Amino acid sequence: MDILPIETPRLLLRHFAVEDAEDVFAIFSDEQTTLDCGGYHAFDAMDEEYGRLMQKFAGQTRYSVVEKKTGRVVAVISMMDAGRAVPGWDLGIEVAPDARRKGYAREALAAVVRTYFEQTDTVLFTGGHYAYNTASGALLKQLGFVYEGVEHKAMRHAERGPTDLVCYFLEKE
Repeated sequence: MDILPIETPRLLLRHFAVEDAEDVFAIFSDEQTTLDCGGYHAFDAMDEEYGRLMQKFAGQTRYSVVEKKTGRVVAVISMMDAGRAVPGWDLGIEVAPDARRKGYAREALAAVVRTYFEQTDTVLFTGGHYAYNTASGALLKQLGFVYEGVEHKAMRHAERGPTDLVCYFLEKE
């Protein structure tokens, strides 16, 4: 599926591009971000491995969240098939450390949900977080997501080992 262009008063959401690598290094070089959002260690250089990851991202359903005022990519949203019996997406977001607590994640994710419910056959979104990452759970609840349950030992975390995933869903009204 093609990425739908999305705009909010403060943000432009567009398909992730390899050229975003420098901006998003602030995200993927931050140890706390990579551990909390993906369970892996941060990159310490924009090396060959990092370049391969950027190439991979560019081929996926992934948004760059651009702050209009600065033109800088402040977050990345991933969208994967939710793997359910109805059309749906599993959402994830990583935000640059200096762009947190500004409402960008909520604004961007709300715009994605609204756009895909209105313009596609999407009827369900899912999202999840490591059990210890309660801030992500609070964000999903603010967006109207409903607690679905826990996938026990669902993911392997670089420091915590097998880790539970707390799951949420949001259905189209």
